[in-house]
Amino acid sequence: MALTLQELLNWPPEIGDLGNAAHDVATNHADSADFLRSAMQAADWDGESGDTARQAVFSTAGDHDKQAERIKAAAALIETAHQDADTLANKVKDILNYAAEAPAVKVDPATNVVSPPDSYNYMDAETQTKVSEKIADLKARIADAIIEGDRIDDELAKAIAKASGLPEPAPTATSLEDLMLGPPGGPLRPGEARNHGPVAGTGSDPGIPGIGAADLGEVVTLPDGKQVAIFGDAFEGDHVGADPHYRSVAVPVSFDSEGHPHYGPPLTGPKGSPNELFRIPQAALDADPAINDTLPGGTVKVGNDTYMMVVGTKNNLEPAGSWLVKVNNDFSKPLEALPGSWAPSSGPDARPTQISGFQSSKDGKIYIAADSFDRSSGVSMYQVDPNAGGNITDRGTWQPWTGTGFGAPTDTPTIVSPDRYGELSFQEVQGHAVLSGFNVHNGPDGAVEVLVGDSPTSVFDNVPTVVVQNGTPQGPNWVPQPYGGFIMPGSTLDNMNILVSQWHQPANAVGAPIGPGIYNSQQVNVNVNQPPR
Repeated sequence: MALTLQELLNWPPEIGDLGNAAHDVATNHADSADFLRSAMQAADWDGESGDTARQAVFSTAGDHDKQAERIKAAAALIETAHQDADTLANKVKDILNYAAEAPAVKVDPATNVVSPPDSYNYMDAETQTKVSEKIADLKARIADAIIEGDRIDDELAKAIAKASGLPEPAPTATSLEDLMLGPPGGPLRPGEARNHGPVAGTGSDPGIPGIGAADLGEVVTLPDGKQVAIFGDAFEGDHVGADPHYRSVAVPVSFDSEGHPHYGPPLTGPKGSPNELFRIPQAALDADPAINDTLPGGTVKVGNDTYMMVVGTKNNLEPAGSWLVKVNNDFSKPLEALPGSWAPSSGPDARPTQISGFQSSKDGKIYIAADSFDRSSGVSMYQVDPNAGGNITDRGTWQPWTGTGFGAPTDTPTIVSPDRYGELSFQEVQGHAVLSGFNVHNGPDGAVEVLVGDSPTSVFDNVPTVVVQNGTPQGPNWVPQPYGGFIMPGSTLDNMNILVSQWHQPANAVGAPIGPGIYNSQQVNVNVNQPPR
């Protein structure tokens, strides 16, 4: 059972009493040893029986010495834990004091639950934003306090075992893999993926306040340095269709010291509200009046600015076209389409409907991976060179990769992937181009994979690392009907933090649905360094 803030507040005197008791026991053993030796020096025992008695008493005194040293060492460990617990208790007090500062947020120390004040729905948009961001921040701070508490608890358990003369407690293996490779929680082996389960949507706890079903969740850094997660279709209930429905939604996010995301209440509203995340531009409606949904189609960060593609869909997620928006700090109103950025998904003026990219730290150019929102195409690559007239907001200046180089904007792009792809996340990590995304493969065997290259166009020359797969239920990293694959902040090659989505309807042996569907985003850490062959 997880520790609580209240327990952390109560720890210092409790651990202090334990340390004092251990110190007293060690002193008693030392005094007993001294007493026995003194008694032997004063004793006048002769003969063989006297020698035997002296040996027995000195042996007992030696046992007391050993006990005293062992318990004294344990008392020192307990004292260190006491000091750490005292420091941690002060951090908890700081957390609670911060929560009480205006705008105040409720924190229950007995359950660690963070919630908005009762007046939240009556606050103005600016104050609601501050409260939402504060909740995400508090959740991460509380998580870090619990992480530190778990460490102290482990050290305390070792000290108590030492005082008792028992072996130190060790993590228990729970599977054959654990027995062979060691218990989970340590560094990832090359090629290994570790799924931490749902962090948003169905089955997540605590997930997103006010949203029970969500997918995607790409993290975007705002101009003011704060971060938001951009989810696609989301619902207040715990499954698809449990309205109210958010066509897309921005949620504040903070990360704890172990890289786990923590979310605050939504910054944007459900369908029909004045602060939906995206507004359908008139150019899109003029081109296709049937467009009725707006979904995130990937981001590109240029300097401190983030540009996002928005996909306008109709019918059953059929992409009609896309446009670009520039992300800002104000979510009290929709993000507007950049002028002239609308493009249809088919016809002579068609453009990709899904992208992801980065500005290279090596040459300052922008590199973009692109495909189709409906997963009907492979991946193509584009370069935008700001020093040669390229402009991220003008898709007519994007230079496609032709197989031999980045050509003129009017050239036909070469498909660089061997398979069709869905969601993409293309970033520079430790100087390498890294592409994470959903590889459709043959359909039923789709997988979220990560590819690493020395250059943007070489990623598909290398062996992919499987994050999750849908093809082999008995195999590792199996997640039914996965997609997504967004690289989260702080990722490294040996510990890549990936957000994977799942939209799955469980069924019985004859294919009849069992209960509501699963619709969530899961956190998976993976070491994308390939093991030796």
